[in-house]
Amino acid sequence: MAGSTALLQPKTLEKRIFSIDVLRGLAVLGILIMNIQSYALPASAYINPTSYDPSSLVNYDLWVYLLSHIFANGKFLAIFSMLFGAGIIMISNKAKKEQMRSGELQSKRLLWLLIIGILHAYLLWYGDILVAYAICGFFMFMFRSRRAKTLFRLGILFLVIGSAISLVLGYSVPFWELAEFEQLRADIWLPTAESHAEEIEFYRSNWERQMFLRAPKAFEMQTVVFLSDTFWKVSGLMLLGMAFYKKRVFTAKQSRKYYRKMVIYGIGLGLPLVAIGLIVNFHYDWEFRKSYYYFSQLNYWGSVLMAIGYIGFIMILVKLNATNWIFTRLSQVGKLALTNYLMQSVICSFIFYGHGMAMFADLDRAFLALIVLAIWLIQIAFSHFWLSFFRFGLFEWVWRSLTYGKFQPMIR
Repeated sequence: MAGSTALLQPKTLEKRIFSIDVLRGLAVLGILIMNIQSYALPASAYINPTSYDPSSLVNYDLWVYLLSHIFANGKFLAIFSMLFGAGIIMISNKAKKEQMRSGELQSKRLLWLLIIGILHAYLLWYGDILVAYAICGFFMFMFRSRRAKTLFRLGILFLVIGSAISLVLGYSVPFWELAEFEQLRADIWLPTAESHAEEIEFYRSNWERQMFLRAPKAFEMQTVVFLSDTFWKVSGLMLLGMAFYKKRVFTAKQSRKYYRKMVIYGIGLGLPLVAIGLIVNFHYDWEFRKSYYYFSQLNYWGSVLMAIGYIGFIMILVKLNATNWIFTRLSQVGKLALTNYLMQSVICSFIFYGHGMAMFADLDRAFLALIVLAIWLIQIAFSHFWLSFFRFGLFEWVWRSLTYGKFQPMIR
């Protein structure tokens, strides 16, 4: 009945939107291309490839870095973020259709996601994105009823603010104390050999000792980095995702002409921006101020555009042949997106950290690419096998059960 505070029931597998699951599966696999560098290498190597053992950045390693940066860095995370925004709209629309209030459901859903994200960040990997999704989702929920055009404008505005913060900080560097600037440079961009050795020693140690490094890093990501960068980008992408959902983009119901425009403009504008960013970075030898504050903005915007292009391309393929084997397997991975995302942390932390094989900083980027491929195959096979017996992924089931306040049916 109208005004009811009853919680909505979760979607059954039969009511899921196939094209969204395909995109979600592609995104959760794609983000591992970059995330594995954070698991396996010192933190500075993620944003500055010359900061740790630059002599190794040759031949296959160089190509792996170039290809991963151009085609993966920020692109799949952008798709993942847009889909999360679309999810907010999907739940709200279902509530409206059934004349129920979704506010309580959204709040519980995001609160439990926040808790899962905090546990993930502090116990396994500081690079967690779930905390950001939960917090940004709380704020973006208020825009769910806006028109698509308004959501597009708000999304761009949030992205512009995030970009402007970086540019203003870069412009303000001459007014800093020199020691303050050099300390920041040494902390995040070009650590000393001693700092690298200390980081390696921590992560190759037992799980308890890792916490002395992981916990402060996770706290920094959830405070300073979140307020200055992550909040604005993730929120902007969520708003774009809401707009695209309202425009029927994610459900493969737009025209092929519309999707072709997404591909042409997204890839056509985004790819050159990302490539130019790489060229100028190498030309200026990855100089901290220029690269970190200015040149990074080329990939910041290029990744958003390329993600839009990727979405358009996948939707064209789905419209042409939605039942092919690849899309079916991707949709299964997407149905277990949370489980697969957390599984990547479990696998990678075991491979690289001291409570497992302790291979942190041992492998080059070319070998890491092979590990990514192996994990993909494992997760594709696992998702297919799991869904033969169960309705939800393990962590999806936990999240849903906590959200709805009762155990959800698990067996198919």
